Amino acid sequence: MGASLATVEDVSRLFARVAFGATPVDVAQWVGHPYDEVVEHLLSVPAQPPTDLVGGALSDAPSGDPSLAQRSWLEVMRTTQYPLLERMTLLWHGHFATAVAFDGSPTIDDLLRQNATIRRHAMGNFRALLAAMTVDPAMLYWLNGAENTSKKPNENYAREFFELFTLGRSPQVHNEQDVREAARLLTGWTVTGTGAAQFVPARHDAGSKTVLGRRIDNGGPQEYWSLVDLVVGHPVAPRFIASKLVAGLAYVPASTDLLAAPDPLVAAVADALTRSNWDIRTALRVLLLSNDFRYGPPRHVRPPVDLVVAGCKALGITAQDSRTTQALGPMGQLPFQPPNVGGWPVGPAWLSATTMLARYDWGHLLFSASRDHLSVAPPARDLEGWAHQLGMADLSPNTRSALDAYLASRPNAQSEELQEGVLSLLLASPDWMVA
Repeated sequence: MGASLATVEDVSRLFARVAFGATPVDVAQWVGHPYDEVVEHLLSVPAQPPTDLVGGALSDAPSGDPSLAQRSWLEVMRTTQYPLLERMTLLWHGHFATAVAFDGSPTIDDLLRQNATIRRHAMGNFRALLAAMTVDPAMLYWLNGAENTSKKPNENYAREFFELFTLGRSPQVHNEQDVREAARLLTGWTVTGTGAAQFVPARHDAGSKTVLGRRIDNGGPQEYWSLVDLVVGHPVAPRFIASKLVAGLAYVPASTDLLAAPDPLVAAVADALTRSNWDIRTALRVLLLSNDFRYGPPRHVRPPVDLVVAGCKALGITAQDSRTTQALGPMGQLPFQPPNVGGWPVGPAWLSATTMLARYDWGHLLFSASRDHLSVAPPARDLEGWAHQLGMADLSPNTRSALDAYLASRPNAQSEELQEGVLSLLLASPDWMVA
């Protein structure tokens, strides 16, 4: 497990799943090195990673218009020397799904500050990340925590805290009384005019609460930590979070009872979380080095952001081009605009007639953006060259047959037309979309 040398297939799969795709440079650099060395390279992120997206450019983002921020983050994903950090920031953004409001709060500035907070914790400690999200200003707006007072408790965040963020519903170990008591516990937090979280004692319910059978006495501004510690101490919590990691980076585990019948890889990742006191990097190491991850059949349906960034990387195109967000909208995944508090789908749910057409159209948009970089693109009939350029280990017989048929059907077409067609077909192929 992890001791053998990395193959082209290893590097292609690993980078496709967690690093927005492998470039030819990545393949040349890592093939033949110990597989665990490649994993450690991706895990090697500074203890205090950079939190800004692209310098100070985001301060120019128009209020209520996330497009500049979206494209700036996509460009960071394309160019970063820490791709796994950005991949995990995107994963947690979907987990703690918060969307910009076009007619109020949270604003894009709130979302950018949340993005920096997530990045700071993305490969650190999940307990700390959960606590930070609980009093994050964008989250306080998004799930009505800023309106949660002792006289009028709002249960929105408390409910999602249990169901979506920590415990899930397989099995459901919390009940409506736990939601009501947790909402009381979380009262008192609001957001200042400068966008900072603030605890107001007069808005807080100072009475004792009972959550998951445990009594919690008034702790003022630190009381929310009691809820965080209580929940992460529950045996289902590490398995629920592990299932999110496996689903986001490898495959969608079977929907079973997480306590009675967990997926084996979910159980192993959960054990790593427990042993390490919720260290995300430790859990990722177990996941990425597992035989299920490395040798299992291709089951990871790459989400749209992955595919768009990977396409830009492959052809050397800036992801700040407006065509990136033009493509992502119809595909169904725009950063800072998750569809609801449940976040984006995972796995086969990404594949539908509508999104498949959008994925095909992305190939044409990418080609139009790359006309100044066509020296990078292989000749249309060099299928091995295309696979290499896109970081793919090989082409399946079905994909190769479809491309051969396309090329044969256009014997008199110009080279650029054929290149565009080959690229579009490749970017809509199962070989590219499923790793």
